[in-house]
Amino acid sequence: DYLVGQGVAVLRLHERGQGGSEGSMSTATLTERSADAIAALNYLRTRPQLDATRLGLIGHGEGGNVALLAGAQPLAPNFVVALAAAGLPGRELLATQPAMYGKVLGRDSTDAQRQHQYQRDKLAAEQEAAKMRAHGSNAAQVQTYLDQQHLRRKAAMRHDEEALVKHQRAMLEIVRQTPDNAQAQAILSNMLRQRYPGIAPADVQTSVQLLTTPAYRSYLAFDPQLTLARVRCPVLLLQGDADAEVNASVNLALLKRGLRGNPRVTELRVPGLNHALQITSAETAGMSPAPISPDASANIHTWILAQK
Repeated sequence: DYLVGQGVAVLRLHERGQGGSEGSMSTATLTERSADAIAALNYLRTRPQLDATRLGLIGHGEGGNVALLAGAQPLAPNFVVALAAAGLPGRELLATQPAMYGKVLGRDSTDAQRQHQYQRDKLAAEQEAAKMRAHGSNAAQVQTYLDQQHLRRKAAMRHDEEALVKHQRAMLEIVRQTPDNAQAQAILSNMLRQRYPGIAPADVQTSVQLLTTPAYRSYLAFDPQLTLARVRCPVLLLQGDADAEVNASVNLALLKRGLRGNPRVTELRVPGLNHALQITSAETAGMSPAPISPDASANIHTWILAQK
């Protein structure tokens, strides 16, 4: 919407099976989605009111990788803007994301309950510190107690994070090594029930079906490094520092490594933005939805205009 307001023509694509599009998003592989992007470009090349030498692709998240895949094809776009794209292989990115199936498990999952407990522990420590002060403990004693409690919580959180990644990586390996969906789903169901004893049967079924779709399997086998060297058009890599789903430091470094033979790569790392390029700050806390960064939008527009 911002780009249209600045006079840049935009064709927005729905996923397969969304918004009246034919096909199914759950069966579409990354290769097929890249072909869809090229088909959209070919359509735009037939429009007489557009300059066919200045047509690019903008993709977000997995869509950023789709745009980069299209950039490696013979009928490539004239530029690519990859927003919060991954440099890690798909299976590694998914394993390290906070609850890779968290959208299914929701806020009542065991992992969410642990986070709530950490907050309760922090509040209890602060209350105990207040009692210590009231009973004559000096500032150094109170601070020592608070520091000890903080270290305990931090160690427990790190242990939980490591256990979650280990569990998720094991589940993804089952999917990768078990081509038979029924067999894979049976194993995954048991693994989910073991980690989440209170999980609803419907949530188990939804989760294991998601993990064994052709689209999910395609992403597990995806490695961005295999095609990045063939991307020769200008590329803008934009990512927020507060992205909890795609770590900016790790993934930008890997993307730049894969694109190192391309002299026209620009990196833009924006402080305080999450995966959706929304501003995360004290000023925006409680706003729903959090606002999209106007600076990021303006920077994308400026960069696009500079591509000749």
